[in-house]
Amino acid sequence: MKKSHLTLAFLIIIFSMKSFAQQASLTIENKSNRMLTVKVMKGNERKNVLFKTDSVAPKSKQVVYLTETGFYFTKCQAVLYSKEDPKMNDTLFSKERPFQVISDPKRGYSNITMKYVIKESKKSEPDNAVPITRKEYAQ
Repeated sequence: MKKSHLTLAFLIIIFSMKSFAQQASLTIENKSNRMLTVKVMKGNERKNVLFKTDSVAPKSKQVVYLTETGFYFTKCQAVLYSKEDPKMNDTLFSKERPFQVISDPKRGYSNITMKYVIKESKKSEPDNAVPITRKEYAQ
């Protein structure tokens, strides 16, 4: 009896490891001093659905696993918290161009890295991203 339970548990572990072993991924590297909230959208810019929302701390990275082949893009909210003066808190909204992801055992799996960099100045803006409004980010 114990041997059959042990065998069953072993088989479940092996099959679950195999199913999660290969997946497409998007690694988001936050190179800025801002708290980043990223919305990963599935589809093109006109017709899309929210795939996942994730937060990335300043100077850190986060991995998002993508399960389906298709086009994706990101919308980002980057918040700079000022410890000295709360009135100086600043929020930027942006979106990236769509990118294609392959997640298929025959064609392979995409492993994409996106680096989020902001040039801080009087008028800060993200590198290689299109600024958007708060309303566009919320949609």
